[in-house]
Amino acid sequence: MSETEIPTAAYSPRLPRGPYAIAPNQVAADQRRRMLAAVVPVVAEHGLEGTTVGRIVKVAAVRRNAFYEQFEDKHECVAAAYEIAQERLLGAITFQCYARVGVGERITGALSAALDLLDADPAMARLVLLEAPVAGVEQVERHHAWLDRYGRMLRFAAVGEGDVMMPSPSVEPAIVGGIASRIKEALLAGNPRRLPDLLPELAVFATSFYGRVRPSLARELYESEQPQSPARRASVEPAVA
Repeated sequence: MSETEIPTAAYSPRLPRGPYAIAPNQVAADQRRRMLAAVVPVVAEHGLEGTTVGRIVKVAAVRRNAFYEQFEDKHECVAAAYEIAQERLLGAITFQCYARVGVGERITGALSAALDLLDADPAMARLVLLEAPVAGVEQVERHHAWLDRYGRMLRFAAVGEGDVMMPSPSVEPAIVGGIASRIKEALLAGNPRRLPDLLPELAVFATSFYGRVRPSLARELYESEQPQSPARRASVEPAVA
C-alpha cells in the first residue's frame, strides 16, 4: 500500500473543521497523534532513509510547519513513535506474565502476546526490530535499553517458583537478543510463515535457560510440530505381527 492509499482515519479521527472554539493545545495534541501514527507505515514502506518530513505530513494530513512545532526532525519523530510501540509491546507481555502461573506458561503467554501483536501490525514490527534499532547512536542505545528491560522481566517469570533456577543476569541480554534476532530474521527473509508460528521454538529456547522447569506447553507444541524420523515413528507405532 502506498502512502497515498493509507487513510488518515485509520490512525485517529480528525478534529472538526469550521469556526469551532478548539483550544490550541487540543489541536497540537491531535496533530502530534496523527504524525506519530503516520510515521510508522511511512518508515515501513520507505525505510528510514526514504522517510521524509514531507511524506509524514502528507499521510498525517497536517502542515509542514505543524511538524516542526512538535519535532526537531524526522529522527525525533521516529524515536517518539518507537517508544510508543515498545510501551504497547511491554504492556501486552506484562499482562500475560501476570495472568499465568509457572515459568513455562508465563514465558509462552508473553511470547505469544508479543508475536500476535507484531504479526497484526507489521509496520510496527519493522519499526521496532528493523529500522529504529539502526537509526543512529542514540537510538541504538535506546534499543539496547529496551532489550535490557525485557531481559529483567525474565526474573519475574520465576516469581513464586522456589525450586526453579533462574538464568544469570549476565545471560538475560543474550536470551532476549536471541529472540529478537530470530524474529528479525523472519522479517528480513519475508518468511511466508506468520510470526506466531515461531512461538514453539522461541518458547523452548527461552525456557531452556531455567533449571528444573517442568515440561511446558511450549515444548509440547514444539515437539508436536516437528517432522518425525522413520526411527521415531517406528518406536511409537505398534509392531505388525
